[in-house]
Amino acid sequence: MTRDLPVAWFVSPNPGPLTLEGTCCYAVGRRRVVLVDPGPAIPGQIERLESLVAKRPVEAICLTHAHSDHSGVAALASERFEAPLVASAETLARRDLSGRTLDSGGSLPVDGGACSLRAIRTPGHSADHLAYLLEPGRAVFTGDLVLGVGSSAILHPDGNVGSCLASFGRVLSLRPGRLYPGHGPPVDDGEARLKHYRDHRIERHAQVVHAVHSGARSVEELRVLVYGPLDVSLERAADASIRAHVVHMREQGEMVETLAGLDDVRLLPEEA
Repeated sequence: MTRDLPVAWFVSPNPGPLTLEGTCCYAVGRRRVVLVDPGPAIPGQIERLESLVAKRPVEAICLTHAHSDHSGVAALASERFEAPLVASAETLARRDLSGRTLDSGGSLPVDGGACSLRAIRTPGHSADHLAYLLEPGRAVFTGDLVLGVGSSAILHPDGNVGSCLASFGRVLSLRPGRLYPGHGPPVDDGEARLKHYRDHRIERHAQVVHAVHSGARSVEELRVLVYGPLDVSLERAADASIRAHVVHMREQGEMVETLAGLDDVRLLPEEA
């Protein structure tokens, strides 16, 4: 529990190349709580959520996006805690879930109205993504828009570079304080981390543009030029990111020839 904000959390035991040590699951509120991202459908997850809730009433379960490491146990958690699911309409549709749709700017009362979570539309990592601003205050639950360490993946075809840059700007306009990410530890200087993410993404795009203009003609060639040697476990994610940047080049009016492997799209486990 933080000293000045009613937030508690645990890290799910689902480590991996994209999930880091695991998915962070949050409880917001003191006497009554809202869960943010209940996590993956893995053994013991409901029991971990029960410990986090600590017998307090659960008012709602919010989802940042539909990726299974964040929402896999959502239906079971909703039933266990007798709490409605809250998410974007697209997230609910993707998971075939029933619940309350929360549009960007809409608010959800927390802890009997002691505070609230305001939805912020933040596509980029995925098209259905929401972040949640905790009010009063400037803390933001960022899902996979921003991580506690490293950088978040933008995985074609669902991920979009232009949308992600716009989402960084949207959250920055709120002058965020502490960030509670979907993976990794909390970030105290939210503005600095978002600016770093924005600058990193712009720099990565420039690297892809340079590699294309240098004559690379396949996704694999681009990956090697942009990322250098990678562990095999990261190659598919890097390829998906390269595809997203090539799409962004085309969206900006660049005439990019067809690249080998550009349409070879397979979902990664975290996207399922």
